[in-house]
Amino acid sequence: MRVAAATATAAASFRLPDVALIALQVCLALACLSLLAKLLLVAIRLALRKTAFNYVPFSHDLTNVLVTDCTHPHARTLTHHKGQRNPARLRPSDTSTGLVLNALKAAAWTAGQAYEWCQLPHVSTNHFDVDSFLAVWCYINRTLALQHEAVLRHMARIGDFREAFLSPQLVATHGSEDGISNIRDAFTALKLVCWLNSLERSRFSAPYEARDCDAKFAFFLPRFGGVLANPEAVWQEWQDEYREVVSGFDVLTGGPPSVERYGSVGLVVLRPPEPSLHYYSLFSHTIGYDTVLTMYDNQRYELESKYTQFICCHSRPVWPRIDMGPLARMLNRMEADALGPQLSWTSARFTDTGPVLRIEDAAAPLSKAARYGHPYARHLHCSTLPPATMVALVVSFLEYGMQGLKPKRGGWSWDELQSLNSGIAWQVWEEAVWRQWERGELDPDAYAASAANGAAAVGRHRRQGSLSGGGAGASPRVGVALNPGGGFCEPSLSEPSAIMPMDDVRALAGAVPPRLAAGRWQLLYSSGRDGVSLRTLYRKAAGRAPTLLLVREAGGAGHVFGAYAAEAWRPGPRFYGTGETFVFLLQPHRAKFPWQRPRQHGGAVAPPPQHATGVPAAAAAAAAAAGGGGGGSLDFFQFSTHEGLGVGGCGTFALWLDNELCEGTSYPCDTFCSPQLSSREEFRVAAVELWQL
Repeated sequence: MRVAAATATAAASFRLPDVALIALQVCLALACLSLLAKLLLVAIRLALRKTAFNYVPFSHDLTNVLVTDCTHPHARTLTHHKGQRNPARLRPSDTSTGLVLNALKAAAWTAGQAYEWCQLPHVSTNHFDVDSFLAVWCYINRTLALQHEAVLRHMARIGDFREAFLSPQLVATHGSEDGISNIRDAFTALKLVCWLNSLERSRFSAPYEARDCDAKFAFFLPRFGGVLANPEAVWQEWQDEYREVVSGFDVLTGGPPSVERYGSVGLVVLRPPEPSLHYYSLFSHTIGYDTVLTMYDNQRYELESKYTQFICCHSRPVWPRIDMGPLARMLNRMEADALGPQLSWTSARFTDTGPVLRIEDAAAPLSKAARYGHPYARHLHCSTLPPATMVALVVSFLEYGMQGLKPKRGGWSWDELQSLNSGIAWQVWEEAVWRQWERGELDPDAYAASAANGAAAVGRHRRQGSLSGGGAGASPRVGVALNPGGGFCEPSLSEPSAIMPMDDVRALAGAVPPRLAAGRWQLLYSSGRDGVSLRTLYRKAAGRAPTLLLVREAGGAGHVFGAYAAEAWRPGPRFYGTGETFVFLLQPHRAKFPWQRPRQHGGAVAPPPQHATGVPAAAAAAAAAAGGGGGGSLDFFQFSTHEGLGVGGCGTFALWLDNELCEGTSYPCDTFCSPQLSSREEFRVAAVELWQL
């Protein structure tokens, strides 16, 4: 028995290692088979590798054809358009030319679909432009294309987005997106694009007309390689347009600053004097932005959604495209009696390649070539709106349409854009703007006069690198209209408010920082519950932040307004708070006025603040001293003493309440570029509430 047990034990001890060894052998065998299969697949791919490729006309029945720079119901694609059928795991690019180059660089061992699709013998596209031509040419002429990769990538960007890196600063900031490391290559790309454009215009139909697409490919495909190798040999064919672009770009860089950038909504405002500049000259100042407002002398305006929003843009986050129809409707309402029966603001839908908002003549509609051509190729009609008003309206329109959103890398799908645009309650914004328009708050001169009534001098608010545009008068501010739907979670209140109904609560939930929207809001102080006392308000607010200060003005036409304060209220000698602070209106309409960041003006800051009447002299003196040495700064947020509390500064308080919380004042305020919030500059208080969020 002992012998049998020992034998069994020995046999078991030998079985376990044997099983492990067999498993190891099986794994090694499978790995070898997998490697052999991979090698066989690579060998087959190399054996099937094509060496000759050609262009074929586009049709809806394409087999063994790669389609580029457009979509197709069933063919394989290399395109930057939304809804594409690109290879899996293909490295993204902003242009179709970039995608073709990425696919050509894919290896047989690792690339899979990208390599296989590049073995299709034919290539096609449904239109001719710089990007589509280069994508086709690169697919056919692979070795030469990879030798000039950076120049070709930048050519495609210039052709599609009208963005040329025409200064060392642009090359240093954005050159890596196309592999451009020096300005020489950037200018070479521009020369080659101008050669394509010039010969297309002189020999064929105008761009954007598809009548002779195949003839253009037949002409340019065999010639482009020689010009790419030596563009100076044909300098006479591109020099005129090239000089036009470069000199036009300098128009907006030399002399008075004429480019404004609003990064919070992806907007660039350009102010050339006349519509005489090439699109490349204009849009090369808009790199990194998605909407362009061009403002010419005599109040001629065009607002364009860039092509970056039409395709899948991966080099940077892209703002969603907002349908400009509601803005056109608002502008027509404001200028109904001034434009005449034939003229009206119009815009294509947001699904257009590049919708432009402009005044058009119904009796003389623009052709497609004129709509998309350079600004000097069409007649621009004059508006009655001053430039400052137009900027305020466009910024407000984009702020309202994009509230709660951020730009997204890769862009927005058509389904996302359809859902977004169909869900915006534009009537809220339109009515808020119309009320401001009827009260004259959007007129720059009236705005400046209103501010002057409240202060001896209010520093003009101008953005860095901008012109006043409209001559005299400060820039009016259209508040961000608050949507009571908002798409935000509804907060819970510790007790009902005596000032704001739930629709106002929902609207404010959409205006405060998102982290606070869905929480519990605690009523710290109520004049109806706790008595009318600033001292009591300070005591109950001690150490509690952030807060919403609500004020209801006394009288039948009394307004409801207030401020979001980021820091706890405390008596002291200086301004405090952060840039999250904003003021708002709830009645007679809802609008939010966020902080306007400090800007310098021609190397000097704005004039020091001079404070309003209606504020106790001691408080005004303390507030003036509270700014320290930064006289022209716009970062005046909260100010509180035992004589009263105020919000905003740099000239006048947006809101001031006295020490008894019985009287207050409100004036246009440069900190927020806000108008007077109350119906009267000096008003009596009906109720005050302070909520902690």
